Amino acid sequence: MKKIFKLLLLVTLFISCGKEKESEKQTTIPKENKLIYTQSSESVTLHPHEATDVYSRRIISNIFDRLIETDENLKIVPGLAESWEQLSPTELKFNLRKGVKFQNGDELTSEDVKYTLENAKKSSKVGTLYSAIDSIETPDKYTAIIKTSAPSGSLIHHLTHITASILNKNYYESTKDVNHAPMGTGAYSLVEWKPGSYMTLKRNDEYFRGKPAIEIIEVRGIPEENSRVIAIETGEHHITGDIDSIGRKILRDRKDIRVEEISSLGVGYLGINTEKGALQNKNVRKAIAMGINRDIIIESVLSGAVEKANSILGPGVVGYSKETAPFEYNPEEAKKLLEDSGYKDLSLTLVTSNNELRKQMAEIIQAQLKDIGIDVKIEILEWAAFLSATGTGKSDLFMLGWSNSSGDADYGIGSVLHSSMKGSSGNRSFFDNPTFDALLDKGKVELDPIKRSELYAQAQNIMNEEVPVLPIYFMPASAGIREEVKGFVQSPINNPTFYKLSF
Repeated sequence: MKKIFKLLLLVTLFISCGKEKESEKQTTIPKENKLIYTQSSESVTLHPHEATDVYSRRIISNIFDRLIETDENLKIVPGLAESWEQLSPTELKFNLRKGVKFQNGDELTSEDVKYTLENAKKSSKVGTLYSAIDSIETPDKYTAIIKTSAPSGSLIHHLTHITASILNKNYYESTKDVNHAPMGTGAYSLVEWKPGSYMTLKRNDEYFRGKPAIEIIEVRGIPEENSRVIAIETGEHHITGDIDSIGRKILRDRKDIRVEEISSLGVGYLGINTEKGALQNKNVRKAIAMGINRDIIIESVLSGAVEKANSILGPGVVGYSKETAPFEYNPEEAKKLLEDSGYKDLSLTLVTSNNELRKQMAEIIQAQLKDIGIDVKIEILEWAAFLSATGTGKSDLFMLGWSNSSGDADYGIGSVLHSSMKGSSGNRSFFDNPTFDALLDKGKVELDPIKRSELYAQAQNIMNEEVPVLPIYFMPASAGIREEVKGFVQSPINNPTFYKLSF
């Protein structure tokens, strides 16, 4: 009888363990066909012509499509246009796909292309990318011909950018608050947005590339990396972008999570408001650059896992110069420059968003600048408030990252430092240098790649000499992905492509 009891007990335990293991497996599979994606800040706008930040851009890229796209290898590939050809140095013809529908059922036509690019050109934030466009002809429903005022070496790259996302003309002409109610042809449409909490996207069953496998994408902005890491460890969330050194250490040895990381086109930098008080003096800006030990920042905050930057352009950007060089750490020379400039004791405010990595960098910069006689007060703002403070010129110094999502120097450097882009348009340093501007203007229209590179190299040298920004490190593009998520590929542009994902 005892033997029978023991046998029954073993069978019961075996069954219980089996059920427990089965239950454990089920916890990694979503109860509904929903994927939760997190990033370090939430989106600010979903209007392509208003977005200047990566967190908005990532979502816009999934709600809209462009005439042409950039793939994971930075190669230009067909999008809403099935083909294109250069008719002349100033004429670019696009042949649209037939039967593509917007999320409200309207068919995409060449009139939508014309409306989109004409309005993009008028935008104070992104208009510089499309300033070369003179007119857009629509000879028929599926043909758009872009005519430029002069040959343009950068326009083809700009047309892959999210700011060239094609809008539904009828919808945007008749709808209010389109910043929070987008309408595109993309794989997902917005169904709910609760600022400060989450955003819900629903798949477009009629998407021209095919019905996405995942029905619902929930997007959350969570500044604390530790919170995002814990949520992906427990299976509460499925993908988190913006993995930094701490997250990499925690996640890299787990079998149920993989970390994908490659070099991006982005740069983390310190911005300096060149129109503010003592910062108008170039020698003061040079002193700040020489008072900061970028190697220590990289080693202590980023575990030495990134490369020190020499430009606002990343190495993969067309026009990047590896020869240009910022001022290096030299505290004694920094003190002398301040003293000679009459600013022996200086108080400045450094603003940063509530990004943990940038907060740590700000604290190191604060300590280093104190050693050369500059007292720095740190202000930590949520993302929208940070963009407002830096865009209106209220800040002295600011911590920011710039991700060049077109892969071309015209966008990569012009949007951040050309005088026409002062303020919230992108030039938060309020930098104004006619020689610098002239080089960028020439680079925009130059077709010869060697000559273009020479022009941008000169511009980068002026940038490093005048110090409107201090490049700190080349940002990696990274994400943590749970094992049950298939199809995720980390791209240098750092936009997730939701329609390729499945469980």
